[in-house]
Amino acid sequence: MTACLVLAGGDITVVREEPQAGEDRIEIVGSVDEGITAARWSPDEELLAITTKAETLVFMSRSFEGVTDVAMTSEDLKASNHVSVGWGKKETQFKGKGAKAMRDPTMPEKIDEGVLSSNDDSRANISWRGDGAYLALSTIEGGARRVIRVYSREGVLDSVSEPVDGLEGALSWRPVGNLIAGIQRLDDRVDVVFFERNGLRHGQFTLRLSSEQLHKPEEYIKLGWNSDSTVLAVVMGDHTELWTMGNYHWYLKQVINTEILLASSPLVWHPEKPLRFLTASSG
Repeated sequence: MTACLVLAGGDITVVREEPQAGEDRIEIVGSVDEGITAARWSPDEELLAITTKAETLVFMSRSFEGVTDVAMTSEDLKASNHVSVGWGKKETQFKGKGAKAMRDPTMPEKIDEGVLSSNDDSRANISWRGDGAYLALSTIEGGARRVIRVYSREGVLDSVSEPVDGLEGALSWRPVGNLIAGIQRLDDRVDVVFFERNGLRHGQFTLRLSSEQLHKPEEYIKLGWNSDSTVLAVVMGDHTELWTMGNYHWYLKQVINTEILLASSPLVWHPEKPLRFLTASSG
């Protein structure tokens, strides 16, 4: 067995349980001078995706050879091509008696601009689609807006998410591929929000949080789909919620109260037993 450690300082290290002749037990196999902000192996373990502090996405092979690297810039936001479906400026809107009745119910009353959540942890996050053909990457663009970019495994930018106010860094792509889950923090609630691969919003549900939980400082929520896409874990500092969907409605199936969880990888689903997961607490 070999463990791969990707360190924020930039080193990529392997630790071999039983090194072969001529191999070191611990070996630095690569290094990124600028430093690393996130890393994730593809489901087939053939590619390691890394984001750097120089705003680049790097793909490495399983032998740690560089495959491709892509610069992330504000120009990427043009790839969203999302049509503004609002009502335009207030001063140009019709305000007669029948204005409300005339309003198209499919059009939102307010257009989000992508205002950052006050509770954003500023981290980058990577989540691969179950078949490994695409990955989603959540970062803060220009210090002003949380953006989800979707790339093919060849490093081609596929889409960029539409602006969502209060979008945080939590990210989990449903293995079957139809939904990318994120967290949106509003003044009076926290929602789990969903995006399609093209970056467009596709539904949400509201977490059942008390007022105290809602305004807990540094509550960095994490998300994780199980292997068969039937359960979404919502991991918080003092408890974990397990949600399932049926007939387009979301159901809270279980709440697991925990001690303060370790900050790194607080929940890992079993790859073959869908209803089993591993977690760790500081106790």
